[in-house]
Order: sequence, then C-alpha cells, then structure tokens
Amino acid sequence: MNHNQGTFNFDSDDNKSGYDNWQEELATRVKQLETRYGIIIGSKVRIILHGENKPLDGIITICDSKEPQNRSQLRLRIASRIITLAEIESITRL
Repeated sequence: MNHNQGTFNFDSDDNKSGYDNWQEELATRVKQLETRYGIIIGSKVRIILHGENKPLDGIITICDSKEPQNRSQLRLRIASRIITLAEIESITRL
C-alpha cells in the first residue's frame, strides 16, 4: 500500500500566487462576516456583555469553521470566553 501524498514546494512561484489568492479570499470573507454581523474580527477590541460590569479586552475569533445558518448560532471567542452575538452589548476597536 502506497501512502505517498506528494510534496508541497513552499518556494515555488506557483504556490505563492495560490497562497496570495487564499489570503485575499480569507480577507474578503472576514470583511463580509464583519459587515454582516457587526463585529470586528482579528483586531484588539473591548467588549461589554449584557449583564456584566467588567469589559473583556482581546481579539475576537470565530469558533466554527462553517458559517452558521443564522446570527444566534455564531460562536465567538475572546480571551478564554466563548460568546454569542446576542451577549454583546457593545464593541469598540482598541
């Protein structure tokens, strides 16, 4: 049984354009999510959650690899907390 998966050449010019395209697609997708859900992804922010007095500072990341069907299913991580959009009272870029 042959398990050869091939080789990925990181120095190849062909791979650089593919990587650049992937980076551009990722940046576009992040901007779409930010616009759609009114959040700031990948930048330092301060979040105040409903019912909490102490703000959270950190960088928001998305927990799931697939986009949810609706807003309430979007899970976000900031610091060590996992939150939903409904929990966010305010968000400010730092």
